[in-house]
Amino acid sequence: MSVLLVAAASASAQAPVGPGKGESVLTMRVDGELSIDPEGRVMDYRITTKLDPQVEKLVRRAVPAWRFKPILVDGKAAIATSPMRITLAAEEMAQGYRVTVDNVVFRPNTTQQYEAEQASKKAHPRMSVAGEAPAPLVWITSKRLQPPKYPSELQRVGVEGMVLLNLRLNPDGTVAEVFAAQSSLLNVKGGSSLLDRARTMLERNASAAAKRWTFDVASEGQSPLSAEALTVRVPVDYMLGSPGAGPEGLTGTWRHEFRGPNLAAPWLPADHASRVGVSDLNGNEMLAGVSPFELSDKSVIGKSL
Repeated sequence: MSVLLVAAASASAQAPVGPGKGESVLTMRVDGELSIDPEGRVMDYRITTKLDPQVEKLVRRAVPAWRFKPILVDGKAAIATSPMRITLAAEEMAQGYRVTVDNVVFRPNTTQQYEAEQASKKAHPRMSVAGEAPAPLVWITSKRLQPPKYPSELQRVGVEGMVLLNLRLNPDGTVAEVFAAQSSLLNVKGGSSLLDRARTMLERNASAAAKRWTFDVASEGQSPLSAEALTVRVPVDYMLGSPGAGPEGLTGTWRHEFRGPNLAAPWLPADHASRVGVSDLNGNEMLAGVSPFELSDKSVIGKSL
């Protein structure tokens, strides 16, 4: 556990704290796969992450009760399957820990799953959520993502963290707008004000680098793409190699984060369904587009297991 020393205070004092204060939380990722029937009920699911038996019991008790908006293929409700990632959060209480569902994201977790998803999109271009028009088919891949330099003030005292950037792209793949949606510091102790300033430093550092990134954007049809269709979420990791700090550090094991609020990018609609957090993605993962899998009961998020 790193300690953010007072020596870093003078440097981070130059970075005003961004909107929202951070809080300490334990998080864990759980990967798996889920299938729903034409009515949006869970038909089947499997957990691929090895879990503590008690945690696995909590997850297996919760998932079957989830309900989703039906998925339409060519206008008809259909059985659908997707990889999923559940992010759990734990809060220390007087009698132990309270475990909640922090988020659920439906995205490929492996190369094979990504390839299968792309093939499914091409085979079923009219796939949509019940009550909504089919989303345009857009393929966004990274072209040049030069990583930012580690802020020397934080590197010197061993501070590690993550920043989740929302990027609005131009159709040519250049970055039109950058928004730091959420950030966290990993395995660190210190005063909350100082930690929030350190988060802000990482957010500004990552945002400055992202303005120079480029992507390949391809789509079907000639219609102009919306800001939502041209949005990509890219996590930026600041890691120094401490135990549990790598991409695997949140999969199947608890990790301590000092995490800021998850803010919506100003160009996305207020009811945007796909709210992804900094705890949901690894530094080598990128998320573009919106999955047709959508919980119909949003009270699942934040609910105790």
